[in-house]
Amino acid sequence: VDIRVDGEHERVQADDMEIGERRVYRSENLTDKVLLDMEGSRADNNAYRGTIECYRVKEGIALINELALEEYLYAVVPSEMPASYPPEALKAQAVCARTYGYRYILHAGLPQLGAHVDNTTAYQVYHNIEENVSSTTAVKETDGMLLLYQGEPAQNYYYSTSCGSGTDAQIWKGGNAQDTSYMRAGRVSDEDTGITGEALSQEDTFRSFISTVHEEDLEREEPWYRWTYTVEALQEDTLLTRLQERYRAAPEAVLTKAEGYYYVSEEVERLGKVKELSIIRRGAGGVADELLIETDHNTIKVVSEYNIRYVLCDGQSTVVRQDDSTTVPAALLPSGFFVLDTGKRGDNVIGYTLTGGGYGHGVGMSQNGAKALGEKNVSYEQILQLFYPGCTLSDAGVLSEQ
Repeated sequence: VDIRVDGEHERVQADDMEIGERRVYRSENLTDKVLLDMEGSRADNNAYRGTIECYRVKEGIALINELALEEYLYAVVPSEMPASYPPEALKAQAVCARTYGYRYILHAGLPQLGAHVDNTTAYQVYHNIEENVSSTTAVKETDGMLLLYQGEPAQNYYYSTSCGSGTDAQIWKGGNAQDTSYMRAGRVSDEDTGITGEALSQEDTFRSFISTVHEEDLEREEPWYRWTYTVEALQEDTLLTRLQERYRAAPEAVLTKAEGYYYVSEEVERLGKVKELSIIRRGAGGVADELLIETDHNTIKVVSEYNIRYVLCDGQSTVVRQDDSTTVPAALLPSGFFVLDTGKRGDNVIGYTLTGGGYGHGVGMSQNGAKALGEKNVSYEQILQLFYPGCTLSDAGVLSEQ
C-alpha cells in the first residue's frame, strides 16, 4: 500500500510488518484526506477522510478507515444511489444509510478487525465513486435523522428496482429476533389495485402479474422493471457445481429427497439428466421461495430466493431488459421475481426461460420507486413512510441521550 498524507509518502508492505501490528495514518490538520494506492486495486477514488489503519493479518494487510458517521455517508449515498436522483429520494437514501450504519455502531459487524462494516454490498457500498454535492447536501439536510421502529433503529433494507411488487424479510430463512413486520410485501404503485402480496404468492396470479406492464407501477419505465433470461442449452455439470457451491455455503438450503416424502440436507454428488425444473413455492409478493429439480437420479429442493437466483444463473447466458439492453450476470439472477418455463427434448429439460422483473432482493425501499416519488415532489418523510410503515423519524442525538 502506498500512503500519502500531508506531503509525506510511505510504502507499507506486509512482509515488513508483524502479524497483529497496526500502523495509523491521518492528516495533522484533520481536513486533508489520506491518499492510497493499493496493489491490485483498480479504484480511482483513493482519497479517504479520517484515519487509515494498516492492520497486519495472516492473509496480508487489512485497511481500516475510521471516520465520522456523517462523513461516511458522503461516500455511501452516491455509491448506493445515483447523485442525479431527485433531492427527496437522496434524502430518503441518506436516512436509510445512516440508520443502517448506526445499527452497526451499536453492534460491530467485524469485531475481529476492530471494524463495524466493510465497504461492499455485504453491508453498504462505500467509496465506490467520488463524493457529490447533491448527495452530500442530502446527508447534511437530514443530519442525524434515523428511522426507528418501536424506539430502536430499524432494519431498513433497500434494493434497486421493484417489479411492481415487493416482499418481506421472511425471504431470509436464518431467523431474526427483531420484529420486521414494517417491511411488508405489497404493490409499489401509484394506487391501490387490490392485488395483495399474499395473492401474488399464488403461481397463476403471479404469472399473470409478471407478464404484464402495469401503468400504475412507479417503475414501469425502468429498464429492470421487466427482463427475460434464457438458457439455450442447460449444462448439467454447471448446475451441479452451483448446487454444490450453495450447499457448502448454506447446507440447510439444498435438500435431497429421501425415501418417502421428506428431504434431507446432504452433499449433491450426482445430478443425472434433468427431467423437470419448477418453482413449487412462492413467498409474499410472488418471490421464488422453493425450486424443485427433478432428475433421473435424484430430486433436489433449493430453498430461498438468493440460493435459487444463484443456482439458476449459469454465468454465461444473457439477461435482456425491457429496453432491449443486455447484460450477462456472472453469479446471480437480477431478482427472485420470475416465472420459469422449460424447453424439452423428449423427457429431458434442455433449456429454460425466466420471465421476470425487478433488480435486488425486493425487501424494504425500492430506490427507483423512491426516485419516481421524488420526481412527483413527494417528501423524503412520505417516501420512508410508504416503504417502512409504522416507523418514525428521530434524531440520533436524542436516541443517544436515551
